[in-house]
Amino acid sequence: MQRVSPLQEYEPQDWSGLTTKNHLGAIYQVEPQETSEMINLLYKANRGTNFGIFLSKFSPLTLKTDDDFRWRLQGSSKKNIPLVACTVNGSAISASSQVGRSGARFTLTFPEQHFSDTNLIVGEKNSVYPIRLIGIPQPNGTNWDYDAELFTGDPDLFIPYEELVAGKRFSKEWSIVEKTLSIKGGSPNYTSPFSMKNTFSMIRMQDTRPGNMISRPVAFSWRAVNTEGKAETMTTWTQYADWEFETQFQDMKDKLLNFATTNRADDGTFKQIGLSGFKIEQGAGLDQQIESSNVLYFNDFDVDIEWLTEAIMDLTDDSQGGYGQTRQILMRTGKWGAYNFHKAIKNYSTLYQPFNNNDAVYKSGNGWGYHENFVEYWGPDGTRLGVLVDNAFDDKERNKIMHPSGKGVAQSYVYQILNVGRTGGEDNIRLVNQEGMEDFMGFMPGLRDPFQAKSERRFMASPEDGYTIHRAFTGGVMVNDPTRCATIKPSILV
Repeated sequence: MQRVSPLQEYEPQDWSGLTTKNHLGAIYQVEPQETSEMINLLYKANRGTNFGIFLSKFSPLTLKTDDDFRWRLQGSSKKNIPLVACTVNGSAISASSQVGRSGARFTLTFPEQHFSDTNLIVGEKNSVYPIRLIGIPQPNGTNWDYDAELFTGDPDLFIPYEELVAGKRFSKEWSIVEKTLSIKGGSPNYTSPFSMKNTFSMIRMQDTRPGNMISRPVAFSWRAVNTEGKAETMTTWTQYADWEFETQFQDMKDKLLNFATTNRADDGTFKQIGLSGFKIEQGAGLDQQIESSNVLYFNDFDVDIEWLTEAIMDLTDDSQGGYGQTRQILMRTGKWGAYNFHKAIKNYSTLYQPFNNNDAVYKSGNGWGYHENFVEYWGPDGTRLGVLVDNAFDDKERNKIMHPSGKGVAQSYVYQILNVGRTGGEDNIRLVNQEGMEDFMGFMPGLRDPFQAKSERRFMASPEDGYTIHRAFTGGVMVNDPTRCATIKPSILV
């Protein structure tokens, strides 16, 4: 690490594993003549927002065992499907064909049995060329054939070839029947649910400390924020070691929930073996589950607010109510992404109704201040989007690709659209735990340990003069419907 000042006497050193008093001497921490009682943590690790705490707000799912957890999604029965082929009397049509003219019948082939006889269907030109399906659909390999006729009173009307090429999409309108003694109506179409599966991941940390390091004072102190958000001064190595151990463990857990990629092979098994001889299983984190559905890219330097708005509108289309109803969307990004988003909103503010409507100019002591920060908006389709700045997106330790502008890492410009509403009555994004095994700590005592410091007769699990702390977490993330989420990245991250 480079020096931060010519006044710097020595450079910080890093190490891991067992720490003894010799380590402290080696890094100048036991000199009694040290004049400074407080060292500022110049390079405080950017540990990011604790995403596990954030997820815990959305009704965590607690399961009995650590077996794979499954959930089902129900696709919409309201959809259009692509045409496979159009034939007349068993022959493929050509550019000169006049399909449907003068009541001539033809056959449409689709990849699934989505329609039924008596259905009136339309292609991409909708009402221009309505088609009535006749007779029960017949299987054709993995496809389905439908006898059809052009439903029109104009004998000279026909369907152009370009409207019947493979890939053109068709949808159901209604089932039209005769008004006198009709015999049959159209059948409803159904969509079967499909299963999603993820697995629990387990992480561990441990640290062994000599007995003579317990409560050993050092010549300076550390400042850290406790769980209540208050700054505390730590003057012993044990205090600092406990704080650093827990902070790094929470950092590991946060990364696991966000960035884990499953190591499950195509055959459903896990190939990696741990020290115990059993297989190591890792489930998919938030990123992998989201990016399996929607990933978009934008120019590295500018956020086109119209394009972003259209992307969000497309993402939330039909997901809740009709046009104009409010949809709750959360967008995670880094500080530079938030800054660019703020500028885009400011420059194009006529498209949105900002929530932050306080006066920008305010009184500050004997002078004045100016406050300006767009962090939430309503889109024209009723989407209400809140912006969450997550420091993990700016973490230079993990995110190593710099942005072409030279301002921060490229990850800081990523926009992660999280639809944190409800799917089927449940939160769309949930933290998944095993009952009683979510997050736990244990220690293995030797001759001396801080947990039995006042006991003359201690329990010992090891003859060593020291103790080992263990920390573990078992859990995962479930994105109920990943199609309601998206990741929008600068093109440098393609």
